[in-house]
Amino acid sequence: MVNYIAIGSLVTLDLHTRLLTRTRDGECVTLPASACLCLAALVEAQGQILSQEQLMDIGWRSAGVEVTDNSVRVMVNKLRRALASLEMQDAIALVAVTRSGYRLIIREESPPEPSAESVEILPPPLPPEMLVEATPSPPSATPAPRRKRLLRSAAFAVCGMLIGILIALSVKNAFVPSPQSIEFILWQGEGIPPGHIVMVQKNRISQTELIQATLHTYSEYVLERRVHYRPGKILYITTGTGKIDKYQAVIACQKPIQEQKNDCESFYFHLY
Repeated sequence: MVNYIAIGSLVTLDLHTRLLTRTRDGECVTLPASACLCLAALVEAQGQILSQEQLMDIGWRSAGVEVTDNSVRVMVNKLRRALASLEMQDAIALVAVTRSGYRLIIREESPPEPSAESVEILPPPLPPEMLVEATPSPPSATPAPRRKRLLRSAAFAVCGMLIGILIALSVKNAFVPSPQSIEFILWQGEGIPPGHIVMVQKNRISQTELIQATLHTYSEYVLERRVHYRPGKILYITTGTGKIDKYQAVIACQKPIQEQKNDCESFYFHLY
């Protein structure tokens, strides 16, 4: 199995140690496991778009962990911060494509200017008496029938492109689902960790038992066992239906989730 992946000629990714290394000086940062797997997949896609579902399958579900779309956004923010710490944010861009997913764009450095040795030396100009003024040949006229055929073909091509675009837009509007917003409201009940604020999905506010169980699990496995770790004080409890009910999920943020640079982190616990 190949452990090293070259991202252009600028950085390399070690899949074993999860180190993202700048080629020119060896400066490196360590990526989370999910971010490492997703970055490797984006590099192998060679500029093609990977959907959020594909990234969730690659980064989490392959390890048996169920996630939501917000986990992908958190992972993308961590990758962008890692590239910025290596000063590669201008050369390597992780671009979000509306309603499609994400793609990785690599802008290689432009080639150096040619050196003095490589500049072609031109022969000296001829003296004026040896120069003969060239008479420009008249441009060849395109036969009128041929010009008409070319114009007609171009018109058909443009019409075909416009029809194709209209069909694609119609199919996209008919079959591509639009994202639905999730409204969180303040929850006040037993089991809230001291100094924390708990927000719950508005349509799940009645699931008191699941909310309290999630807070208990989070307190036991994150707050009590990771003494020196300080996640965000605003806790968003996310619950679902069907298969997702087997999981307890918490998003811990330093700022409200709708603000920029909220520094959120997701936690998921499997129920056995």
